[in-house]
Amino acid sequence: MAALPPRFTVPPLPPRIHRQVKVNVTEEGVTLAPEDGQGVLIRWGVKGKVETIDCEPGEVTLGGILGIVRLWDAHDVHDESRNESSSSHEVYSLDDIHPIPLSYDLAAKALKRLLDIQISRQPKTRSRWSLKLPMRGVTTEEESEEGESSNEDTPEADETPMPSKTREWTKFMPKIRKKQPTDPKTAEPLPNDPPQREELEAKIVRQIIREFSSGFFFSYDFDLTRSLQHKRRTIVQRNASHVALSNLIPKDNSLFPQSPGSVLPRHIASEDDFIEPDIQFPLWRRTDKRFFWNENLMKDFIDLGLHSYIVPMMQGWVQSSSFAIPIPPNPLEPATSLGTVPVDLVVISRRSRDRAGLRYQRRGIDDEGHVANMVETEMIVRAKTIINLSEQEGKEAVVTNGYRDLVESLDRKDVT
Repeated sequence: MAALPPRFTVPPLPPRIHRQVKVNVTEEGVTLAPEDGQGVLIRWGVKGKVETIDCEPGEVTLGGILGIVRLWDAHDVHDESRNESSSSHEVYSLDDIHPIPLSYDLAAKALKRLLDIQISRQPKTRSRWSLKLPMRGVTTEEESEEGESSNEDTPEADETPMPSKTREWTKFMPKIRKKQPTDPKTAEPLPNDPPQREELEAKIVRQIIREFSSGFFFSYDFDLTRSLQHKRRTIVQRNASHVALSNLIPKDNSLFPQSPGSVLPRHIASEDDFIEPDIQFPLWRRTDKRFFWNENLMKDFIDLGLHSYIVPMMQGWVQSSSFAIPIPPNPLEPATSLGTVPVDLVVISRRSRDRAGLRYQRRGIDDEGHVANMVETEMIVRAKTIINLSEQEGKEAVVTNGYRDLVESLDRKDVT
């Protein structure tokens, strides 16, 4: 019996996505090494085969991998950094992307640039006597003397250069258009040269970075592409199926004796309001494909079953807010305060990747039933409080069904 492809296999324990990946450049290709887990090698060239290896971590630390883009000469690995938001389940925005070309010389330059950015973002120690310090390494006395003699007027690292007060006046010169080259035999203008391949590749990479730099969100351990209502409905249906199967099997197990290791699965809702039905599956397997924007970019990692490297990206809007609503007092005891209800409000908007584009270029429905620029919006409201019904009785009530249910239950006076 043939084994399943790696993308369809499920590890014994739920895989956790690597939150930090260290990048290094070797003679064979670009290596990705997490803090704990299997390393990955992406070889040079257009094909750029992805392999799992044991490698030493590099100096540059990244928040994850956005995907691989294959072009003519080489393909680029786009790296992401995270931006934490205040929430019980952490949601991050994609706002810092850097390409790494799969060519040794270009990748080495890109890695050096990323290392300089990483060093510049580290907290700096300030003293009363500020001295200009090098960004990397330690310089010798000769190099320091040469630097002092050549860079006397250079501003310090924490000092911004002052603009010059004098304005340089230049003589107005009209722009002269370059003449289009002509054929010496026919004196006809020659066609314009097509754009160079390197310029076109750089333009494509810039456009990809520009597209993913605005409005993209992700989470390391929570599925943002499916609504909470869908997850709860899934758990209810599976529990109902479990009860139906249990009723079909005879109680004495005379028809189908049950083995010691065979137990029907049952999905029990946890105390957490944000539940995940299939926590044993990788995160990318649980997502809704309509909102998994970087699925094609992560195809190499998906085919190899590198679940810990795959971070699904969602385009849309995520925002949370917390506030308190005062409880109306009892008319019989208007002076007694019943406290407030803390309310958490979350709004999540998801834009579909199918038939997305400018509104004047994408309209109507395509042959597969995808409408143009479909956006799904979900609003989650959670209210939870503990109130005293009577000081003499000393009873307390816990209300978790929202402010409206709280008011109705107080009016009925049947809260337990």
